[in-house]
Amino acid sequence: MSAFNENDFLLELEDTITVEQPEDVWELIHQEIDRECTYYSDCFDIVKALNFTSWENNDFGDITNITEAAFAALYEWVQDNITLPVE
Repeated sequence: MSAFNENDFLLELEDTITVEQPEDVWELIHQEIDRECTYYSDCFDIVKALNFTSWENNDFGDITNITEAAFAALYEWVQDNITLPVE
């Protein structure tokens, strides 16, 4: 079992965006983050890797479980770090 690596995830996500060239980039990003947050063990790894400790201020409202925490943490991290292709 390997731990989550946010930089590897980001590189793969950027590659996917470049290859697929979706009309709605953020919909694809949402799907990929959702896919990454499928299993509880992965969610714990994501929260730990991103040092997600602030549950109050996020774009998704009240966080009530580990899946929501991992999604919010990863989404916020991607927003802050992704380089999107210029059209």
